[in-house]
Amino acid sequence: MIPARTETLRSGGRIKLMATNKMDSRKTICYFGIYHPVAPRDKVYLDGLKKKGVTVAECVDSSAGILKFFRLEKKHRALKGKYDILWVGYLSTMVVPLAWLISRKKIVFNALDSWYDRAILDRGMYSKFSPKAGAIWVSDFLAFHLSDVVLLESEQQKLFIAKKFFVNPKKIVVIFTGVDETVFHPDPSVKKADKFTVVFRGMFLPATGVEYIIEAARLLKDEDIQFRIIGWGEPIQSKLKKMISDYGLTNVNLTTVFLSPDELRTTILSAHVMLGQFGDHDRLNRTIQNKNIEALALGMPFITCDSASNRELLTSGKNCIFVLSVSPSTIASTIRVLRDDSLLRDCLATGAVHHHLLSCSQVILGDKVFSLL
Repeated sequence: MIPARTETLRSGGRIKLMATNKMDSRKTICYFGIYHPVAPRDKVYLDGLKKKGVTVAECVDSSAGILKFFRLEKKHRALKGKYDILWVGYLSTMVVPLAWLISRKKIVFNALDSWYDRAILDRGMYSKFSPKAGAIWVSDFLAFHLSDVVLLESEQQKLFIAKKFFVNPKKIVVIFTGVDETVFHPDPSVKKADKFTVVFRGMFLPATGVEYIIEAARLLKDEDIQFRIIGWGEPIQSKLKKMISDYGLTNVNLTTVFLSPDELRTTILSAHVMLGQFGDHDRLNRTIQNKNIEALALGMPFITCDSASNRELLTSGKNCIFVLSVSPSTIASTIRVLRDDSLLRDCLATGAVHHHLLSCSQVILGDKVFSLL
């Protein structure tokens, strides 16, 4: 963490730090990136800072190809001398070196995790030994090393990135991700479905383990339990459709179209239980999935896999129930328990809302980022 803002002067190949006064509510942040700050990972923090009186000046360009770098530099010229800290946004890894070259202010990189982990280790977009994978690794390496502070989602991510990219752990700060609370909040006016319903929402990725939810649905096909699965992502999407057809599952409703925020909230809240991730993937031990925080904010009874990173945020029996990964029978038996125990569901829901307010609400996260800056 940075106890005082510093100006960085590069002279003769050396870096000199000149201490200045601490940040207060009159300061200005330059938000720098190739995406507008609409993702919760940026928006929640920046909205919290704005409520503290901090001004956020956007310097964003999402042009295709190399043009965006030149346009970003031009836009930044108009802001020189008008801000105190440069904030590189989520998913803008590749522009951190540009920020380092054109700015003399402290750089905060809101990384969440690593591009290499997302694209190569999780989604398998390219072979680990391909030139593109190498370029992504180098991009991460430069972004982490050229930033003054790196914001990550979990202590497990901190351990992974410090080791994988040779980053000094002292420059890494862990702050939970939040959610858009105008969308994800309890709403007693939403009526629960007549039939006991469990809901999953999220991308269909290898780490997600949605196929194990389908297997759990097969085990419960003769019981009065409905499954609502909302998401997308090939090739797993086609696999799920085939499983549903082959098993003859009439208790699974698969939705692969985009739902508006209000429709998504209503759909989730109309269910009795929300499901997390259950795959067998190393990434699950590093990430804290957005759906975990959505479940807390909505006050939903929640079932998800037990992992080192999930234990940083959640406590089984208080605000969720942990189950084994890759275990449809455990998922199914836990769903039965919650179906038959409305008191337990109410306790988990109350615990979820309370924990969200204390650990990852927008107010809490805004305070933490403000204190850091």
